[in-house]
Amino acid sequence: GMACQALANAAFDVEGRPMLLEMDAIPEFVRCLTYKDVDTQLSAARAIGNFALDSHGRKKVRESGAMAPLVKQLQAKDENGKDAIEPRRAAILAIGKCASDRASAVELCDIGALSQLLSLMDTHWKQLGQAAEDAVERLLQKSQSAKLWLRGELDYEDMTSDGWFDMGVGRPYTSLQSLEEEKLDTNREVLLADSSRDPKLKAMVETIKADVQAIGLTQAVLDRRDAGSTEIKRKCMHKLAQRIAEVMGGSVPYENVQDFGYTTEVQRCKALRKSNVVWIADLKRGVCRHRAFLFKYLSDILLPYLCRLERAKIERGAHVGHAWNCVKFYGDVDQEGQQKTYTVDLMHNVGALYDNGTELLPPDEEVAKYQRKDVFQFISL
Repeated sequence: GMACQALANAAFDVEGRPMLLEMDAIPEFVRCLTYKDVDTQLSAARAIGNFALDSHGRKKVRESGAMAPLVKQLQAKDENGKDAIEPRRAAILAIGKCASDRASAVELCDIGALSQLLSLMDTHWKQLGQAAEDAVERLLQKSQSAKLWLRGELDYEDMTSDGWFDMGVGRPYTSLQSLEEEKLDTNREVLLADSSRDPKLKAMVETIKADVQAIGLTQAVLDRRDAGSTEIKRKCMHKLAQRIAEVMGGSVPYENVQDFGYTTEVQRCKALRKSNVVWIADLKRGVCRHRAFLFKYLSDILLPYLCRLERAKIERGAHVGHAWNCVKFYGDVDQEGQQKTYTVDLMHNVGALYDNGTELLPPDEEVAKYQRKDVFQFISL
C-alpha cells in the first residue's frame, strides 16, 4: 500500500510520470485496483488519474486497458465487503481527468461510466455526488452523442464530429457499436454522421464547402463581427438549409407533414445497412429531427460555433423527438447589446430564419409554431 502511494505521488510529478510510463507501470496500478486493501485501491486510482493529466498519459491509460477496471472501481468494496467510499471517489476523479479528450470520453461512456456516474450523483454520500456531477460534465463536454442523449440539446460550443450519433429518447445510453449490432426492428432509428465511413456524406460536405466559398465565406469572414460578414453567414445558412431540404424530400407545407411518408424511407435505410443505425446521407426523405441533426453536423464543419440543436422536452404525443436548430451571428445584437438568435426553418419555408426575440424584442410568431411549443405542442401533425 505505501509503495503504491509513493508511486502514485511520482506519477503526479512532471519528471516522474514519463519514467513510470516507460517502465509500463499502468498495468501494475490496474492490478492494485483489485486488492482488498482500501489504501492500495485508493492509491492505484489516484495514480491512474495522475497519468491522465496529459494527452500522452491518457493515450497510455487507454492502450493499457485501464478504463474498464477504473469504471469497475466505481463499485469498490473494502475487505469486509462494504462500500469503499474514498477509492470510489478517487476513481471518479480519475475518470474526470481521463475525459479530457474525445476518444477517452467516448470510450468511458460506451463502457458504462456515464450511467454509473449518473446513479452516483443521487447517492447520499455528498463527497461522491459532487465529484460524480463534475465527472459527468467533463464526459458531456467531449461526447456530443452522450450529451444529446442526456440533455436533449447541443449548444453552440458543442462541436460535433465524425462518429456522432443520435439514439433518440427513452432508452439507456448505448455504444454505437452495440446499437449497430442490435437486431433490426421498427423502433425509432438511430442517426449517424460519419463522413470517414460514408462517401455520400463526404461528397455532401465537399459540395456545400464549394457553395459557401462561392458565397464569399472565408476564415477572415468567420472571424469578423460586422454587418457585411453577418450577411454572408446568413446566406450560407440559407444555402445549407436548401441543400439539406433538397436531399431530404424538399419543402413540405406545415399542414401536410403527417402525409410526408418518411417512415417507409427510414425502413429502407435500415434494410440497406442491415442495422437500426441510419447513415444520415442515405435518407432521401427526412423530417425536422433528421434535417436538424444534419444541419448541426454540417454547420459545425463550415460555420463553427454558430449553431445549436434542441429537442422537444416532451415524452408523449405527436411531437416526441421533434428537433430544431438555432443559429447566431456574433455582432448581431439588439439595441441593448443582447445577442440575437434565430430558429432555422428546414422543413416548410426552407432557409427562413425566425427571430427568437430578446428581453427587449418579442419573438417571431413562427418560432413557437416551428418548435411545436405553446399551443402548437397539442396540434397533431
